[in-house]
Amino acid sequence: MSLNIIVKGGGKSRRSSEEVAESVARVNEEAVVREKATYMEKQRQLRKVAEEHRDHKGEFRLESVMDPRIFFRHEQDRPGSMADDTYRKELLRDSPELDCR
Repeated sequence: MSLNIIVKGGGKSRRSSEEVAESVARVNEEAVVREKATYMEKQRQLRKVAEEHRDHKGEFRLESVMDPRIFFRHEQDRPGSMADDTYRKELLRDSPELDCR
């Protein structure tokens, strides 16, 4: 079953698809700048909470702590990457703020 979406413009000005694409790109770039600005502080807060789970041993030991946005961005950019042990080890090696081992 297909879904047809019809959008009726109620405004006086009509924007071209290029203008809409530029607007979306600008909003995304601004969101990335905000996220990068708050990244290290969020990681510090997550690590502070995770410290109480650091002493667990065995199969369910704490390996890394990361903001869900970081996890999902990696998974979105490279599907299946977060389930790949090699990729996760490289990520932890390259991002020491995530590593809890």
